[in-house]
Parts: sequence; C-alpha cells; structure tokens
Amino acid sequence: MTTGNMNILPYAGAIGRLLQGVVYNEDAPWRSILQNQVGIHEYLEKIGVELVVDTQDGYAYIKQILLDDDENTVGLVRRTAMTYEASLICIFLRERLDDFDIHDHLNNRCTVSHKQLKEDIELFFKEKPNVKKFLREIDKHIRKVVEYGFLNIFKGGDKDEENVYEIRRIIKARVSSDHIEIFRRKMEEYA
Repeated sequence: MTTGNMNILPYAGAIGRLLQGVVYNEDAPWRSILQNQVGIHEYLEKIGVELVVDTQDGYAYIKQILLDDDENTVGLVRRTAMTYEASLICIFLRERLDDFDIHDHLNNRCTVSHKQLKEDIELFFKEKPNVKKFLREIDKHIRKVVEYGFLNIFKGGDKDEENVYEIRRIIKARVSSDHIEIFRRKMEEYA
C-alpha cells in the first residue's frame, strides 16, 4: 500500500500515540519510540513538548517545555488538576511502589487489591471524623485514579471490591519523593 504523501515520518504513529498519553513497554509503539528517540525528540521539541523515556521502568511520555519563568507552555498537553482525594491515593500508591521496589525482586508488577488499598487508607484516617465522607466515597476516588492512568485493572471482577490493580510506574514521574515529603509535613502539621 502506498500513500500519496511520502513525507510522513516513519515513526508518526509513535508520536501520535505519545500525544494521547503514556506508552508502556508492552504497547505496540514502544519499539518504534526506542529506535527513533532522536527523531521523535527533535520533532516534539519543535512543537513545544519534550520526550521522556524511562527504559528501566518501561514507559515513555511527553511533557510541556516551559517557555518562560511564568511557566507558560504552548498548551499542547492538557493538564488535569487532581482532587485532594486522588492525590492522597497517589501518595499511598507511590509509597507502596517504592516499598515493592526495595523488597520484592522476584516480581516485575506491583499489584494491590481494592480491599488492601481501602484498608491502607482507612488505617491512615483511623479516628479522624472529618474524613468519613471520603471513606464512604473511596471507591469513586479509586476509579478516578484508574482514569488518570496510575492504576491498571490487573484482574477484574463484577464489583470494585474484587479488582486487583497494577500500580503503573508512571506514578514515579508524576508523584515525586518531594511531593511525598511535602504531604508528610502537611499531615504532621494537621495532626
């Protein structure tokens, strides 16, 4: 099959997929991204975004290039503000992933059941009456974290309680150890 336009980059499909979101090492465009990093980087830089590839954790994504000190960008990558509740869950997930990386060298996927995740969060909030609403709505917040791409349903059931999630490694890029430290300080002040 031939196309009318021979100027299409051979890695255009990989760029298109990156513009849609994170690409993992099990995704079809992964190999093309690795083989064409320089060309992809040069193209994306021209449109105001930067290619980030983490071969160790197996993901690639694009991020905005800051144009000035006011943090203006070309606006190509949509920013999604996370709710406090989703941010809190992401902190727990990041800490769980860090612990997994230190202690579990036999498995390559860090998983957590819906029930385990709820129990971890509930333990944190034990005897704090102002978070009862949060605990009642925790299933909704976990589903939102799945939508953000930080959790992937590894084994699914008919009900949320039956789900087992894989913690996606992109969370390391989005929730830094600085975020965790700031969160801990705020929680200490709050307590």
